[in-house]
Amino acid sequence: MAYTFDDWKSGAKPPKGWDGADAVDDGWTGDEIDAFMRATVRPWTPPAHEQRRADPPAAKPRPVNAPAKQVTTREARTVEQTKPETATVTDLHTRRTVRADDSWQIQLVCGEKGVKPGVTKNWSLFLENHPDTAGLYAWDAFKLRVMLMRRPPWDKGSGEWTPRVLQERDYSETVMWLEALHMTPKASNIAPVIQTIAERSSFDRLREYLEGLKWDGTPRVVRFANDYLGVKGDNYARTVSEKWLVASAARGLKPGCKADNMAILEGPQGLQKSMAVKTLYGAEFYTDNLSDILSKDAMMELQGVWGLEVAEMQRFSNAETNAVKKFLSREIDRYRPPYGRTVIEAKRRCIMVGTINPEGNAYLRDPTGARRFWPLECGRIDIDKIARDRDQLWAEAVHMFKAGVNWWVERDEQTVVEIEQEKRTDVDAWMTYVAPLTKGATTITQSEIFEKLGIARKDVDHRHAGRVGRIMKKLGWSMARERSDNEDKIVFRAPGFTPKREAKDDDLLEW
Repeated sequence: MAYTFDDWKSGAKPPKGWDGADAVDDGWTGDEIDAFMRATVRPWTPPAHEQRRADPPAAKPRPVNAPAKQVTTREARTVEQTKPETATVTDLHTRRTVRADDSWQIQLVCGEKGVKPGVTKNWSLFLENHPDTAGLYAWDAFKLRVMLMRRPPWDKGSGEWTPRVLQERDYSETVMWLEALHMTPKASNIAPVIQTIAERSSFDRLREYLEGLKWDGTPRVVRFANDYLGVKGDNYARTVSEKWLVASAARGLKPGCKADNMAILEGPQGLQKSMAVKTLYGAEFYTDNLSDILSKDAMMELQGVWGLEVAEMQRFSNAETNAVKKFLSREIDRYRPPYGRTVIEAKRRCIMVGTINPEGNAYLRDPTGARRFWPLECGRIDIDKIARDRDQLWAEAVHMFKAGVNWWVERDEQTVVEIEQEKRTDVDAWMTYVAPLTKGATTITQSEIFEKLGIARKDVDHRHAGRVGRIMKKLGWSMARERSDNEDKIVFRAPGFTPKREAKDDDLLEW
């Protein structure tokens, strides 16, 4: 007759000779066996003459960074114990006993001839728990890369070890290391195994840096442009300083959040604009390497970057306006890495900062896109002061972000920002020809403008239409479409102009 868990709880004693194997046969669950053993198993104390014997050899020391070993609830606990160094664990199903430090070995998939060498789980258990490789792999959630956190067994060097990115040769070395332990891993399958192990030990260096800062309570952020970059003026510089640094903190702690604006540091060569950006964000989180923004390389270069300097704005100045808008406003970068099997969706962590020597020239081309740029005319840049106060600047920015401070320009702040943007917006050369045509007029058609500019109707295309439309909008005129005599006409109306009659839906369309 079976001896059940309820029998034991009611106080009934088990049959003579009854043990853990009988408990399994009687239908006890792993949790019930755990409860039974916690209540009944006691450390075994050897006889006095056994205690007088010499201590057994010390167990092999565990590496400092090796993870602590745990025994799952489905495994039996220690049934024999003298000292912690010699504690053992026994699997009630297989009756296999191992040292407590090697309890992970109980999870190995075995056959009649022992451990199965071609089982993926076994490779994973060895890589994750063997003293030579425990704690070796980790996932850098900021750079999106697998890292080697300590010296691997195949590296026979000495001295201090600096964590580095996993390289292609490390996959082959891992395979050969497993083969030396009589495993038979497949080189084509080892990469996802390592990836799985690494992601169980994930870390985010940027988040850890920002979360580890403590603000001293002294305000610095809103005066950053003035006090550290030598920018003159008050309201505009304070607005940009706050939005720029809080947006950076937001991207660090809330990956993929909307942050489509870009501060631009203006000034002559030798002013140390690039050094200012690098010092502010830190060399570990900074780069000035940016490929063509339409390429996949540009998206890959953003990964593992917090502060991206767009040097001299060359990548943006030469690109199409719509491409620049799209690149700046993107919150998730989607691409397939070289040799990768799947498309990666990486939430953007970086903030872009432009540097330029405008030499008095306007460099913002599209009035509608100019709102995304925050120009700052720098004076004397104090690199030492930025380096000294860097941690406190970011600590305050994090505090402001967590307090709910917005990192976008509010409606009541737009006027002062637009004034500075307007100063840098390039004036279309056609403006000097189109503007005189509007004097004294209340309406003018698009075709009339082309005619007075000397552009034949057969030569007109969407580029001409878009160019004239932007100029008229800049002059404050609105655009509408009129239908008369079976002909559509694009009509521009002067500011404040009101049609004499109410337009019908079928003969007047405005936008």
